[in-house]
Formats: sequence, structure tokens, C-alpha cells
Amino acid sequence: MHPFGYDDKIELFKKLIEKDDLAHAYLFYGEPEIGKFTFASFLAAFLENADPSDGRPLIDALVVRPENGGTLGIDEVLKIQEFLYQRPLISPRRTAIVDDAASLTREAQGALLKIVEEPPRSSLIIFLSTDQRDLFDALLSRVEKIYFPNLSAAAIQEGLQKNYQVDEAKARKIAAASFGRFGRAVAAIEKRPKLEEEESLLDEVSNEIARLAEDGVVKNRKLLSWLLERQVFIKRYKRYNLNMKLQKKVIDAVLKK
Repeated sequence: MHPFGYDDKIELFKKLIEKDDLAHAYLFYGEPEIGKFTFASFLAAFLENADPSDGRPLIDALVVRPENGGTLGIDEVLKIQEFLYQRPLISPRRTAIVDDAASLTREAQGALLKIVEEPPRSSLIIFLSTDQRDLFDALLSRVEKIYFPNLSAAAIQEGLQKNYQVDEAKARKIAAASFGRFGRAVAAIEKRPKLEEEESLLDEVSNEIARLAEDGVVKNRKLLSWLLERQVFIKRYKRYNLNMKLQKKVIDAVLKK
């Protein structure tokens, strides 16, 4: 998928690549579902001269992320190290994408610090996180930090209409409920497999978010913020082994206040 809404960053990285001036380590940070992973994947594909939209696995890219709500420890760092110290086959860089950098253990960050301090010439590490503070100061000081801001509702509406052929009224409604997160907007129009119970609860939360947004974002900002985070939490229920019926009780209790 081509990253939407960050054309300035695309141009920046294209120039860095043309000048062979890429740093060896970056932190992409910003709210969930905002396009950080899409952008990192696009960058890895661009380095391979691949079409980012064709969905084929990249040869010189490695994605590391925690499983089932776990952490990323030394074993994962060893995989990254082994991968990065091999010569790239197609791309000028071997790219390791560390999704959810907040899950890195202290020992893992210490081991990654050594790699970042003396990186292989053909290596590129991209950390993805919601907050800079997810990385310890020593590691944070040695990476280039790229902030991904929320997009405007107008920009998201335009993207839905142009790239997903969503009609104007529906695109406007979805954009208002996405709170600047294009990934959230796309999820609202795509049919993704979910358990029936989860799907029902997510629909209820999404409808309430849309209703409150139409009623007034500023007036309802606290409740909207809570519902937004709850929605992300539910989507990752497997990771936290959530009881969906209990989640519904909690949401109903909050909404009745």
C-alpha cells in the first residue's frame, strides 16, 4: 500500500536515498493506525525498486513484532543482528522494521544499542512506536526521529474518495470518526474477518464515536478519546485475551454515566 498523507516525508526520503544520505536508524512515532508501518514498508520496497502495492514479500526486509502481547527480547535482536550483517541481495540496505518498540525489553534495547552504535554499512533499522519515551535515552539519542502527525478530516475524506471510491457523504462520516488516523478510516470500509462477538462490539463503539463526533468533538473530547483507545484495545483482544462480554459491560457503564 502506498502511504497516504505524508508526501512531504516521501520526498524527503527519496532525496536522502538519491544522495546516499540515509541514517542507519530511525524512530517513526505517532498515534496508532496512522501509517507508520505502511510508510516503513513502502520505504523498504522503494529501496528494492519494488512495487509497494503488489504485496509480494521483500527480499531485503525483516519485520519483527511481539506475539500474543509478549515482549521482544534477546532472541529477536539476534535475528535482527544476523539479518543486518548479511549483504543485501537487491536493495542498497537491509531493512529491519521493529514494530511496537515499546515491547522491547531492557536487555533487547541494550543489545540494539550496540548494533546502532556500530551498524553495518548496508543496514537500516526502523523502530515504530507511539511515543519517543518507548526507547531508552541512550538508544533514542542515536536514532533519527520522524514524527507522523494526525491528518485532517478533509485530507482523510479526500483519500477515501480518491483511493477507495467511497461516496462523499460516507467518506465525510468515516473521516470525522477516524480522528486523523487514515488506517482507522480504511479499516472502517474494508471487510476484515473478525469473530462475531468482537465485530458486534466494535460496530457499537464505532457508531458511538461517529455520533459523539457529529454532536461535537470539543464537547465530547474526553469520552471520544476513551472510546478511541478502547476500540484499538478491542481490535487487539487476542493479544490481551480479553473477555468480550466484560468489555461490553465496561463500555455500557461508561456510556450511561
